This record gives sequence, structure tokens and C-alpha cells, in this order.
Amino acid sequence: MRFRCVLAALALTTVAAGSEAGPLRRSRPVYQPSYQPAQPAPAFAPPAVSPAGGFVTAPPVVPAEFVSYSPAPAYTDAGGPASDGLDEVNARRAARGLRPFVRDEGLAQAARACAEFRAANGLFGHTANDFAFVPPGTFASSAGCAAYPAGYGWMSCCVYDNHTYAGAAWVTGRDGRRYMHLFVR
Repeated sequence: MRFRCVLAALALTTVAAGSEAGPLRRSRPVYQPSYQPAQPAPAFAPPAVSPAGGFVTAPPVVPAEFVSYSPAPAYTDAGGPASDGLDEVNARRAARGLRPFVRDEGLAQAARACAEFRAANGLFGHTANDFAFVPPGTFASSAGCAAYPAGYGWMSCCVYDNHTYAGAAWVTGRDGRRYMHLFVR
């Protein structure tokens, strides 16, 4: 008889622990489909083939209603196929009321070398180790990069971060995109 009572108590405990009622109720996520209105399909640009044989994809097409627009200052390609970009970065920062970065020549040298490497290899994003381009005696705490057509203006990470020193550079690649790189500390 005792065995049956213990077995019944164990069964009730198991059922109560898994039930939805009671003070020790487990919370379970509720998965409900959410309604999303149909959106027009984004414009598609077929990928181009690079001279090396790999595919080069176009930048994503984002509908205008999802883009916060701040007009980019007009810059000319005074430096030929490559240029220092810190003035352009500081102009973006000033448009948001942020203090300008202080130019660090070591970081500028690293940004130029990394941008040249990325442009030569068609890398939109980071290299395997961006910080390998930082010369000895110079320190960088973060890096930002991007590769877009020149008309987009400066578009990399770290532009609006709270750092003091920076070095920025961009290089025009064979595909016509500006390969931008920014090191900050």
C-alpha cells in the first residue's frame, strides 16, 4: 500500500511540475506568426565578374524610406586614385555635433596601407588582420572599413564613436569603388 501511495505522489508531482498552473509555473515562449505587409522586391543587379574570375556583388539596394539621409559634403579626388580621408570623416562628425578626431600619422599610414591592400584584392570588408598594418610604436583600438561608389561619401564603422585619435584613407579600386579604411584609438 505504501508503494502505491508513493507512486501516486510521484505521479502527481510530475504532472504538477509540468502543468501551466501554479506559483512555480514555467514560462514558455509563445510563438505566434506576426503579420508583415508585403513589400516590393528590391531592385536586382546581376553580379559582375572581376578580372580575377571571382564575383563582385553590387552594394545592397535599400528603399529610400529606410535610409536616414545626411547630405555628404562635396569632395573632389584631389589626391588621384588615393586620398587621406580624415577631413571627410571629421566633416561627417561635425554634421552630428561631434568633436573632430585628432590626426595620428601612424594610424593614417596604417589606414592607407590597409585600404591599398583591400582595393588590390577587392575586399569589401576587413582583412584577416587589419591591425597587422599598424606600424610598430602605434596603437589602434578599433578599425572601420567599407567599399562603396564615391558618391556615397564616407561610410565605415567607427566614424561616430567616442575616440580621440584617428587615421583615415581611401583608395579607388579597379572596380571604381572607394575602399575606405579608418583606424581609431
